[in-house]
Amino acid sequence: MTTDQSKQTGISSVAKVAASLRRAIFDGTFLPGDQLKEVALSRSLGVSRGSVREALRILSMEELVAHLPNKGASVRKLDLDEIEDIFLTRHILEIKACESIPTASERLLADLVEKTKAYEAVGELDDPVTIANAHINYHRALVGLTGSIKLADLEESLMRTLQVIIACIENDRDDTQNEIANHKHMTAMVLAGDVAGAKKWVEDYIPNGKDFVIQHILSQKNTLRLGR
Repeated sequence: MTTDQSKQTGISSVAKVAASLRRAIFDGTFLPGDQLKEVALSRSLGVSRGSVREALRILSMEELVAHLPNKGASVRKLDLDEIEDIFLTRHILEIKACESIPTASERLLADLVEKTKAYEAVGELDDPVTIANAHINYHRALVGLTGSIKLADLEESLMRTLQVIIACIENDRDDTQNEIANHKHMTAMVLAGDVAGAKKWVEDYIPNGKDFVIQHILSQKNTLRLGR
């Protein structure tokens, strides 16, 4: 095997490990706060510790894993103050997107339509990673109506920070189709130029999402207390 082939094999191995761990986080095998020990993971996955380490680095860049001093890697866990701040920032971004509807270019509107269809297309899949990515891409396209790549990047980053807990919630309920229908309704209002309706959607959607996430976090804490 050549040096280039060896490098490609190593990269492929790391990507597979990252995919396996990502799916385990999304399906609830690993919960927020759970430690991800390199030795145990390398044994269970049948790969080197180096591959696990690189995979964890990738997941850290995706905001799925946190590295804490003297504790190693763990599934990222958000506190209530972080949740409040994330949803406050998303509210500002998405209201700005609504205000930008009258001046949004045809290209940006077409991108939102494309992301809406992509979200709908994966709705029936038993694949929380793919569904979550489609959901994130929708909201990035929504904020993209502002014409600012930096604002769209910020929205995506905030959504990815939330994706672990959202995945845990989605495993406890089955309303993906309702979520998709809700987002299709928002897209229809955008295309109709209904700024007031779009703003009302954001004013309802963001607080409801925040409250649901907080309720889920509190219920997890109560479950842990009862289990002790």
